[in-house]
Amino acid sequence: MIHVIITTANIAEAYDSRKAQYIESIEACLQYQQYFDSYTVLECVSANEQYLDAYNTHYSTLGNPFPNKGLNEMSHLKGYLENAVLPNDAAIIKLSGKYVIEDYYFFEKVAKLKDEFDSLFKNDNDVYVGNGYHTFFYYMKKGLFLDTINSLEFSVGNIRPIEWDVKSYLMVNERHAEIDRLGLIARQGTNSEKIFRC
Repeated sequence: MIHVIITTANIAEAYDSRKAQYIESIEACLQYQQYFDSYTVLECVSANEQYLDAYNTHYSTLGNPFPNKGLNEMSHLKGYLENAVLPNDAAIIKLSGKYVIEDYYFFEKVAKLKDEFDSLFKNDNDVYVGNGYHTFFYYMKKGLFLDTINSLEFSVGNIRPIEWDVKSYLMVNERHAEIDRLGLIARQGTNSEKIFRC
């Protein structure tokens, strides 16, 4: 079973542009529905968004107490996964909602390799120095996903990029593999200041 989680964060700042990007991202992902069994849009800020009524949406009520946005997202993912009726060996593909999938490459890799590997990530050395993994589009089995989240330090003082800790935790796992590309447009920053293909 392959389940896709698309995270969204409808914040007041840049709301209109983000809304348009989220719709574009969700619709682009749904073009590849033949590669997954189910999906959920996980909204991490707002209590209700009418435009998300068109999609299978879960509203997290956990709040965003950490300055580190990565920790907030992981907290929402943990809350969702702990309550989702998905087996521990379910293949989870996580997509950050501003990012636009351009081709089926990653989906095909997951479908082909999910029985051999419990996680697939792209090293971030194409954009950064390679200390971490890109955490906007990746695959993990549910049980490993929760173990990885639980390995993080959830504290207000933790400003370390979660990408580094995710890489450190997974790279020693023999059922983990790195992938050469993801096949999507990445939009980083509150106002998508940084755009690149990955």
